[in-house]
Amino acid sequence: MPRAARILYAPLFAAAVASMTACSGGSSGAVAPVSPAATASPQFPGAGPGQPTPGPGQSPAPPTPTPTASATARPGPTATPPSGPTPTPTPAPVVTVTPGAAVERLGSYRVTPQKIFVAGISAGGFFGVQMHVAHSGVFQGAAIYAGGVYHCAQDSVELALVECGGETVAGQALYQNTLAQSEAYLDQQSAAGTIDPSTRLQGQPVYLWSGTRDSVVNPKEMADLSAEYQHYGARVTFDSTFAAEHGWESPDGELPCGTVASPYMIACAQNGAVYDSQRTWLTLFLGNLAPRNNGALRGSLMRFDQTEFGASAGNSMDTNGTVFVPQPCAAGAACSFVVVFHGCHQGHSEIGDRFVTESGIDQWADTNNLIVLYPYAVPAPGPTPYNPNGCWDWWGYDDPSYSLKSGTQMSIVYRMVQRVTGAP
Repeated sequence: MPRAARILYAPLFAAAVASMTACSGGSSGAVAPVSPAATASPQFPGAGPGQPTPGPGQSPAPPTPTPTASATARPGPTATPPSGPTPTPTPAPVVTVTPGAAVERLGSYRVTPQKIFVAGISAGGFFGVQMHVAHSGVFQGAAIYAGGVYHCAQDSVELALVECGGETVAGQALYQNTLAQSEAYLDQQSAAGTIDPSTRLQGQPVYLWSGTRDSVVNPKEMADLSAEYQHYGARVTFDSTFAAEHGWESPDGELPCGTVASPYMIACAQNGAVYDSQRTWLTLFLGNLAPRNNGALRGSLMRFDQTEFGASAGNSMDTNGTVFVPQPCAAGAACSFVVVFHGCHQGHSEIGDRFVTESGIDQWADTNNLIVLYPYAVPAPGPTPYNPNGCWDWWGYDDPSYSLKSGTQMSIVYRMVQRVTGAP
């Protein structure tokens, strides 16, 4: 880890550990202090000092590079990658599409109720699990990259860092098992009606991704999430054998599979061919897919106003989001829907449109009548909320009810979902 990153992130972790005398509800009890010199953290999916905070939707967007892709092999979701260094495939160019400058009002479409899904990476993976569990009567499946169990942080940034993900010591993400606490809380909230009944998760398809080299969210955390989903009867497909670092895997990712760096969009290979994790989980969700569109997209990629749903700097959400709408969906055809949550340091205010253009979803969505919603969080300097890395709220920086239906960001995003899909 570069010395600059060590200096940037070690002070926060040292302060967090120093403040922990007895963390009630945590699985680790008292935590031994870790010296800042021994602590090196990548660009965390949680809390920590970040870049100077831009005004929501007002920061100049970084230039959007042209991502690349190749014809995609369709390996089994848990097939073993080749031994030794991951080969670097030679991709063919794919057309880049970015949203227009105009900000639209988010539209309503004819969405099939059984085809509403959620996806997310890192902080957005934790948040995606929250959204899925809280609204499991609406969301019919989830794709989670490098996230963790429901309510993992237990309303504590200290527990988030030490037990769930975000701090790296000697090249390994810190981790403590919180599965029992998570399931107890989920059961309690399900019985109380603050989230949908946990029985709604039974039989739902769930896709999980965890790289064996992930130094930000320990692979054991994702193994716990797999166990949790199986405990509630979900049908889990777990991609856990790739020698990948922390990032969203896609044929269009600009970084090699084993790299951890901004913008955290990685491309992995299997048996010498580019892997496509989106194809894997979209097949689980939608069945047989029409071929991926590697050319100019026929659908519309648009910016939409998030403020009408309650988004503001006061809740660490950007003024604008992005939505992709295929032509048949705009014309009234029955369509599917997925809402996708970026990770920390991946919002539009920090990396422009790269999360959208490199996620590899719209190319499949264009040919398979899938509407894709990309809400954006934004950094907040504090003192309330304190979210300098532009993460989604998965530890309670904005609201102690952050993982329930009533949570501030949960409610705002769900109102967007209701607008698009007509969900109750």
